[in-house]
Amino acid sequence: MKKILFPLAFVFVLVSSCSDSAKMKQLQEQNDSLVIATTERQAEFDDLLSTLNEVEDGFQQIKDAENYLVVQAQSNTDINKSTKEKLAGDIKFIQETLKNNKEQIEKLQKLYDSSKNQTAQMKKTIARLNSELESKSALIASLQSELAKKDVEIADLYQSVADLAGTVDNLTETTETQQAQIKQKDDDLNTAYYVFGTNKELKDESIVDGGGLFKGSKLLPENFNKEYFTKVDIRKFKEIQLYAKKAKVLSNMPAGSYSLEKGEDGNLTLKITDSAKFWSLAKYLVIQVD
Repeated sequence: MKKILFPLAFVFVLVSSCSDSAKMKQLQEQNDSLVIATTERQAEFDDLLSTLNEVEDGFQQIKDAENYLVVQAQSNTDINKSTKEKLAGDIKFIQETLKNNKEQIEKLQKLYDSSKNQTAQMKKTIARLNSELESKSALIASLQSELAKKDVEIADLYQSVADLAGTVDNLTETTETQQAQIKQKDDDLNTAYYVFGTNKELKDESIVDGGGLFKGSKLLPENFNKEYFTKVDIRKFKEIQLYAKKAKVLSNMPAGSYSLEKGEDGNLTLKITDSAKFWSLAKYLVIQVD
């Protein structure tokens, strides 16, 4: 009987060992499945979280750019070139970010729909993001409209200013023309001419005509040489060095408005003492020197 019991005990142990091995294999397979499921779930969660964070970051960037748009849309100041360029850049950036956020929210929705672990909180978050996307899109469209309207108003204002500037330019041009005419007239009124020379020199230039025992001389006949005279501004012209010891004023200059003074070298100088009176009767001064 003992010889028979030993093999039976061995068989029992063997069967028991095989049974434990099968259980271990089953447990191992179950454990592997759990690890795989956990890994997949973690990857799924990480993907959801990454997409969610990207959407939230996008909305924050939109908010930062949006603040500047709101300030510009509500301000009463003019939009200069650099401000327009910044506004255009901000609007383009916001539009691109909104487009990216829309795509990411759609991706988030697909990940949620395919997930085996759907939660009410995630569903609520996706709904909130969609609502915020719609709200931001509507706000940006409204701001664009306000800025465009303001730009048109400013353009109209610029046109009005340009028209006014044109009117001012015309007035300025007219004023400048009038001032030039007034100056020319003033210069003409204050312009005079003088000449001095010997009797022969004056006759040679037809400034003095005739003269003799039975014929009086004529001063400044019609054909006298005007080029021989020196042009002066009577407001500044006060004296003439005659470089002669004798001189006689032939033109009709009022007495008491000038004097002939002799210098140390004996030469005479005509000095005008009353300019207005001196030139009141004639604008051409003729002096004969000897």
